[in-house]
Amino acid sequence: MPVPSIPGCVNASPFGEPSGKEESLRLLLEIGLRLYSERSLDAIAQCTLEGAVRVCGAEFGLFLYYDLSDDGEVHQHCRFAGMDTTKARDIATLTELAQILGEQSAQDERPSHTRGLLRIMDLESAAGREVRVPFSGLPPLRSYLVVPVRMHNDELIGVLVCGHAKPNSFGQECEEFVATVAAQAAVTIENFRLNRNVLREIEIADRARALQRETEDRLRQALEAAQLGTWSWDRRTDLLELDDRAAGLFGVAFGVPLTRTALREHLVVPEDRNVVRDSLQESLDSGRSYVAEYRIERAGGTHIWVSASGVPVFVTGAGNDRGDVVGMVGTVQDVTARKGQEHTLRESEKLAATGRLAATIAHEINNPLEAVTNLIYLARTDTEMPVHVQQLLDTADSELARVSQLAQQTLGFYRDTTRLTTIDLNKLLLDTVDLFTRKMRSKGVACTMDLEPGLALFGLQGEIRQVFSNLLVNAIDASTRSTIHIRGRRRRQCTVEGIDVVIADHGEGIPVAVRRQLFTPFVTTKETAGTGLGLWVTRGIVEKQGGSVRFRTSTTVPTGTIFRVFLPVRPPSAETASS
Repeated sequence: MPVPSIPGCVNASPFGEPSGKEESLRLLLEIGLRLYSERSLDAIAQCTLEGAVRVCGAEFGLFLYYDLSDDGEVHQHCRFAGMDTTKARDIATLTELAQILGEQSAQDERPSHTRGLLRIMDLESAAGREVRVPFSGLPPLRSYLVVPVRMHNDELIGVLVCGHAKPNSFGQECEEFVATVAAQAAVTIENFRLNRNVLREIEIADRARALQRETEDRLRQALEAAQLGTWSWDRRTDLLELDDRAAGLFGVAFGVPLTRTALREHLVVPEDRNVVRDSLQESLDSGRSYVAEYRIERAGGTHIWVSASGVPVFVTGAGNDRGDVVGMVGTVQDVTARKGQEHTLRESEKLAATGRLAATIAHEINNPLEAVTNLIYLARTDTEMPVHVQQLLDTADSELARVSQLAQQTLGFYRDTTRLTTIDLNKLLLDTVDLFTRKMRSKGVACTMDLEPGLALFGLQGEIRQVFSNLLVNAIDASTRSTIHIRGRRRRQCTVEGIDVVIADHGEGIPVAVRRQLFTPFVTTKETAGTGLGLWVTRGIVEKQGGSVRFRTSTTVPTGTIFRVFLPVRPPSAETASS
């Protein structure tokens, strides 16, 4: 439809409209500065509408515009100026106005900055022609101006509608002024959207970083709880990248370059190097996970057990879906304690099997021993037996009695000791010393015993025997051509009635380096002759009985070690003692 061209603008707006072109330009500058300062889309829309109404002298107006919600949905919003919105009706949608403007733009020959505008000078004079009205009702509408708001890519984001109750209210300059406001609004809205998108992207990135930090913290806590170190390996360069825990396990400085070959050849004990090499090669050939347990040499000649596991990293190659293995990532853990527990379990099984075998042998030899003893008795009662033969028979009878005693003691160690009983501690100590008499003689060691008569307590006889056997064996091993002293007394400790037993030797004393760890498993001063379990087991039995074990030692003249064991006459409870 042809657009009437009536010069000038009617200043009929109640907003303090400008007079003169210079004032209009000043107002456009003011509108632009205000738009630049707004920080919300609603404020930008309201400022745009008020500026358009003022600059063209309209009585009322509305601004329809699109906005995107956080979920990506498009929503239409509308702002009003100079109108009672409760009385306005039949407001055109943005889609309908866009269609009107599209039809107008197709036949518009005006300059590009005002092309596509729709200006109706008088609705009454347009009677009989098809004219779309943006709204109806109050206020009464005679002339109006419709201006699109487009971004730089020509996307329609809104429509400005300025109206007047009088005809011929909008001229050519009004078009240009409102088009300028629309252009300013388009730039401001586009900048707002860009800024909002940037802020959303920053927020998403911040949330992603926070989630990553949280995940890393959880992973770090899990690794700390499991005492796991992490590593990665580049197959091409053979370089290992270790975190601080893994570097500490291997005994290397954190961040120092280290190749897998160097680790295997210089840190892994020689006996385990083939295991490490073969496990790695199998993983590379099969593409399956890598698992290996081996020993690492540490400073001072000690070593620890580590368990390393990893998964291959593949790169896709031409014609190969899985690709080649280019490296590995994995974890490493100190399993020295577990290996020690496994060793203890194996040794315990061996000792249990040995005990069962010894008990079986002792039981089986009792019958022939009894028969031989009876035969010797019959021979000794023969009055015709020469004197020197009688003496030999007496010696044989004495030795057979010793063999029988050893058999009975062996059975006593193995018999079920899960039932609490009253223990004659004097007899138990005498039997224990007698059991090791031959060993003491071979080392030239004597033993003196000073026991208060009638020492007795309630407990597990096998365990109490094991306590004093362990301490006596340690004293014998530490002594050479000297005397071991054993003393037993009744004693009250913190209102608890008990028995105090002291075992003292004149050996070389316990080195300072192992004193703090003396009751720790696998700590021994006997090198290959000891298991490092005796004192650990001893303390466990004594503390289960409710007692205590302490020691004093000296490595300077006079040398020696004293162990003091306190055992309550009755344990704290029968359940505690039998658990």
